Amino acid sequence: MIPPRQPQWQPKASRPRLIIKYLARRPLIWIVLVAFAARMIGLTYHSLWFDEVMSTYWAARPVSDIWRVGLSLTQDKHPPLYYFMLHLWTLPFVRSSASPLSNGWGDTIVRSLGVVIGTLAVLPTFGIGTRLGDRRSGVFGALLVALNPFLIWYSQEARMFMPATTFALAGLYGVLRLWDRRVQPGPTGLATATGFARVLPGIILMILGFSAALYTYLFSAFLLPVVGGWLLVLWWNDRDEHCARGRFTAGALTLLAITILFLPLARSAWRVSGGEAVPGQAFAGMWQAIWRFLKVYSFGWPLWPGQVSTWAAIGAGLLALLGLLTLPGRRTVEGRHGIGAPGGPLLASWLAIPVLTGSLLLARDTTVFAEDRYFVFLVPALCLAWGAALDWLWTWRLAAGVAGLALVLGLTLTALPRNWAPENRREAWREAAAMVAGTAGPNDAVLVQPDYVHLAFDRYFGGRQPVFYPFTHLLADPAEVERPLGGLAGYDVIWLVQSHLEGLDPGNLVAGWFAGRFPLITEAFPAGIALRAFAQHYRTSEVPQGVSLLENPAGFNKLELLGCSRQPAALAARDDVYHPPSGWVHATTYWTADGGPPATDLIPTARLVDAGGQVWGDRLEREGDTFHIWPTSRWVPGEVVRADFDVNLNPRTPKGTYQLVIGVPGFATQVACGAVEVK
Repeated sequence: MIPPRQPQWQPKASRPRLIIKYLARRPLIWIVLVAFAARMIGLTYHSLWFDEVMSTYWAARPVSDIWRVGLSLTQDKHPPLYYFMLHLWTLPFVRSSASPLSNGWGDTIVRSLGVVIGTLAVLPTFGIGTRLGDRRSGVFGALLVALNPFLIWYSQEARMFMPATTFALAGLYGVLRLWDRRVQPGPTGLATATGFARVLPGIILMILGFSAALYTYLFSAFLLPVVGGWLLVLWWNDRDEHCARGRFTAGALTLLAITILFLPLARSAWRVSGGEAVPGQAFAGMWQAIWRFLKVYSFGWPLWPGQVSTWAAIGAGLLALLGLLTLPGRRTVEGRHGIGAPGGPLLASWLAIPVLTGSLLLARDTTVFAEDRYFVFLVPALCLAWGAALDWLWTWRLAAGVAGLALVLGLTLTALPRNWAPENRREAWREAAAMVAGTAGPNDAVLVQPDYVHLAFDRYFGGRQPVFYPFTHLLADPAEVERPLGGLAGYDVIWLVQSHLEGLDPGNLVAGWFAGRFPLITEAFPAGIALRAFAQHYRTSEVPQGVSLLENPAGFNKLELLGCSRQPAALAARDDVYHPPSGWVHATTYWTADGGPPATDLIPTARLVDAGGQVWGDRLEREGDTFHIWPTSRWVPGEVVRADFDVNLNPRTPKGTYQLVIGVPGFATQVACGAVEVK
């Protein structure tokens, strides 16, 4: 008798190997991690722009105010749900004294809500792609959503656009979950409790997803007719099956319930838009908007040459078209297709119906297509179309599928870093506030115009100078600015910060009032902001306290340089924030003409020179500076005159130490105003 064979001993797999094996079989986990990592990169590279600051403003209000304002849409044009979520999200940090309205970690806290919700968008995208096509389509679509530059941008923005998109995706997935053939109601259809329970998750997802989307962002309503179209297509495809009518009835009643829940907000939106909207022409500019959407939704804002961007957008459009054409009818045998219906028409309606509806509404409001972000919920549909096309190529020829996926991911990853490029800054409030705080004197003041943008400036401003914002309405008469600005006469320098001036000061009366009276001592233009400083007390009887005087005042005929200072002491030759492409050194000088004014007007020079006398930076010529406002031929004996210079560096200035020297044309004398290190 042959003895039984003893089983060979098998070593037990280690826990790390089991985890790796588990994760390798579940690509969605990796996609979620990739999506989260991509949205955390450079999260605070851009300072909060004005709209994001308004999000923090409303989120900091009591819950009752959030709901009252959000439902009436009078003080703010967006529904309340996002502000309420941000309120709850930041509440623990408020209690721990790390206010979300503060700088530093505050930006990370505020934006992290969008990061989390934006990351979760890959889950319903995968579910939709799997049911419209197959598992590979879902994986490709979810991966493209995870890395899409446009979606990453709005996931990092503290606004409602990406959260509403994620909620809407959950609702669309609920429609397909309701109709999924793998979820059978049973032989008696939906009439029994068991049958209804099997489709209840889809109904819940529809109600919660679309209600949340609608109460987060009004344009989510463009997807409601998409849902109606999906239900009709799905019912027509399965009309001969015993439970098709029950599924359609359940979906239609759910859509009706969603619409009823949305009616109070829709009524407010229609009333408010009717009072402010400018009527236009239906379908005017629709094709231009579609082309613009295709370019930015595909790859964001890459700084590619024009032809490269054009051909990349054309390629993205053709790939999406391939996905729409090849998705219908594939894998419908033996229930392998989740909904048992052609997915191409469903995906095409998702893309087409909102655009057509918006084109019709142009007759009521010309701003429907004004911003690309308004239709951000179309981007996942494009990603799913690309995923379906790549899936078809993968099935047709493996090499074609691999090459197509590599090309799409290559272009996406090449374009993605431009999200964090200086050229793509929206509004640099952090940088503007830092410049004022680091440069302004103790008796300076800040004037912000118009009044409401002071919230953005105040968020980052750490200086002790007072901030004024008296102008709240349209300025058409110069007399309107005289009294408020005259009240600031006691301050040495007024730092004028302007942004969002469209239509509020068409004649630039505020800046003109200062420019007509006082010298412009410096200016900078961080993204979206104009920053100018005017010296009101530039003519005094003595050098102000705290100014470093020269040991041996330098004489230039009848002009005498009493003191000078420079800042910063160290900088980079290139600058991409305040005045690209060069760094600036600011010099403040004090002069007198005790012997009487010179016979001719003199304008000093200010230059950055190396040890060999080579000039690497020169003074910027400004018609509004001290020597143009108050020419030297008019100077009064005994008065001290302040004059400021901005020295513009050559962006190729080598690293090293340089001297800032002050001189006067026609005189050999040069005064060293301090050393400057170029990093």
